[in-house]
Amino acid sequence: YQEGRSRAVLNPEQAAIMIGALELREQVIVRLATWEGMRPGEILALQVGDLDDDSVWVRRRVYKGDIDEPKTKRSNRRVALTVGTLALLDQWKLRLPSSLPETWLFGSEKGTPMRRDNIWRRQMHPSLKLVGLEWATFQVMRRTFATLSKAAGVDAHTRSAQMGNTVDVNENEYAVASFEQKLAAVRKLESVVI
Repeated sequence: YQEGRSRAVLNPEQAAIMIGALELREQVIVRLATWEGMRPGEILALQVGDLDDDSVWVRRRVYKGDIDEPKTKRSNRRVALTVGTLALLDQWKLRLPSSLPETWLFGSEKGTPMRRDNIWRRQMHPSLKLVGLEWATFQVMRRTFATLSKAAGVDAHTRSAQMGNTVDVNENEYAVASFEQKLAAVRKLESVVI
């Protein structure tokens, strides 16, 4: 990961390793966080009725077991899905106990949404530790989405709309410049100056 642990970002190879280390349910959750930029509370609050052909609708969030409104007005949104996430979601839906609209996509045995800390501590962290990626928390996953999207040329407005935050938050809190980008920038400056 990149320098400064608090600003860690997965590179594409690490993201692929992370997916390969997890079971199907956790793969879907990680894809929604890393490839779609969703918050864990939004992911865990998804119901079957929130699924659309190529998107999910963020209508609620779960935080410490409480179901609530999305974090901000911008958080209530339609999230575009990658082809890979759609394929995993299709597989996961076949394992759900019901296809009723109010069925939680990631429900607990009690019939409530799973808690972020429980799924992280019980399933994700132990599996990721085996491949050296235990540092790849949900915050790292969201930062990875912002950073890799920016590197791929996705504009700040689109990134922030997908993530449900403002452009300034996206640019200042999530997107991280890689060393390669910084090196290219100083070399570009040098070529202009000299």
